[in-house]
Amino acid sequence: MRAPPMPSSSPPTAANARADALVDWLQHAWAHPAGDELALAIGARLTQLIRRAILDRVVPPAHRLPSTRALAQALRIARNTVVPVYEQLRAEGFVVAGHGSGTYVCRIAPDALPVAARPMQAVEQRTAAPLAFSRRGRRYHSHPLHEFWTRQPFCPGQFDFALFPHRLWNRLQQRQLRRADPVQLEQGEPGGAPELRQSIAEHVRATRGVRCAPDQVIITDGTGESIDLVARLMCDPGDAVLLEDPGYWAATQVLSDHGLRLQPVPVDAHGLPVPVLRKGQRAPRLAYLTPSNQFPTGGVMPLARRLEWLQFAARHDTLLLEDDYDSEYRYQGAPFPSLQGQDGAGRVIYLGTFSKTVYPGIRVAFLVVPQGLQRVFADASADFYRDGDQIVQQVLADFMREGHYAAHVRTLRREYALRRDAMLRALVDALPGEFASHRLSVVSGARGVHLTLALPADVDDRAVAREAIAHGVTAIPLSVYAMRVAWRGLVLSFAATPAEHIGPLVAALAPVLRNALRSSTTYPHK
Repeated sequence: MRAPPMPSSSPPTAANARADALVDWLQHAWAHPAGDELALAIGARLTQLIRRAILDRVVPPAHRLPSTRALAQALRIARNTVVPVYEQLRAEGFVVAGHGSGTYVCRIAPDALPVAARPMQAVEQRTAAPLAFSRRGRRYHSHPLHEFWTRQPFCPGQFDFALFPHRLWNRLQQRQLRRADPVQLEQGEPGGAPELRQSIAEHVRATRGVRCAPDQVIITDGTGESIDLVARLMCDPGDAVLLEDPGYWAATQVLSDHGLRLQPVPVDAHGLPVPVLRKGQRAPRLAYLTPSNQFPTGGVMPLARRLEWLQFAARHDTLLLEDDYDSEYRYQGAPFPSLQGQDGAGRVIYLGTFSKTVYPGIRVAFLVVPQGLQRVFADASADFYRDGDQIVQQVLADFMREGHYAAHVRTLRREYALRRDAMLRALVDALPGEFASHRLSVVSGARGVHLTLALPADVDDRAVAREAIAHGVTAIPLSVYAMRVAWRGLVLSFAATPAEHIGPLVAALAPVLRNALRSSTTYPHK
């Protein structure tokens, strides 16, 4: 910006008068600061005052400011405080330095200034109707789960960072940062880092019997994103989708948002039953399953039903979305191999995540897609969601390839088994009569990182959950995961709570459960 012309037509006394007027105004404002100015540093406060003086035309455009020395003397502050103030005002476009003749106010309209440079003015509040959410927005906002998701002991989705190998992870991360390729930092390969896809393919083949090549593994930022990608590429609006009831609420939200027709099916002790189609009835396009650890009831699908599902999918061209939820944490018996590993018709997409085995904020999950779909899934993932954190993906690949991941999961499995036993023992010890009378029961098996308690049908599990939260314990009511079935119960996570702390917390919860069960005349859902 060019300097304004020197005010040669104005007598020096007029210019001096303007400068003196500014000094007088600043001295008064300096001696009588507004409440919000007291918290500012001296330089920031002076900058704000001169801005206001310029905008209020205390000193008009093309007029000279007092010298930094004169202003410092007038306000009794150091000159080296005033100098950077003038430099800041020049950078913001309020003033400009003349060639050896001082600092002048720029010819600039206040309305042209950036909003951040203008002083804050009180704005009259007007009553207006709030913006309306879409149907999808209202459905999300009104979901009852939000009321109960309180970050305190026993809340699902939390993690005990004392169990995480911080030093080892940091060492691997620093190593990756030292050898990172600039191209890698700019963008990654479609589908995710090849090294991580290779490590995941080897891991799921060895531990879950998944049959895949590395290019069939597609990295995403979470299970919700994985489900979203499947819905985008494999389903059309109006397609029917079978869902477990009760079941994973985020899957319900994502699939519904794509305009799919949700058909909730009550689960039994063995998970989602295979449907029997009526004559002329169209088969569902998709079925979402958690066969190895049904969420939230903990049921395990036996081999016979798994084979029935695979036959149904092959016969009716139905896609099975297998969410292998918490399959790493099985405390008794041998695990069933994945549904995908038994599929010979290419009708299963396998979902996995690292949020429960590494840490929740890692934001790394994955799909294993059938042969022939991998290129489109990889490209679509990159186009819709970008490529994820490439450094984190490389670190996780090293963590797995060098054997640290398998060792870490073994450590977690041992610790979680202790915590599960501690919670189960504490509940039975605190509520022996309630368990003996079958008014209270544990329906989840020896797997996963939570216990699911079943309550009688005439007990309001949401009222119980509110009371539990008030007593310092988060218990998610089972009914919030249900769409049509009348399940009542509580979900209690032990993942983030050391075993020695579980007993006292259960003791705080026990009176809440005892009072709720006292007036019940029915029994839990079977």
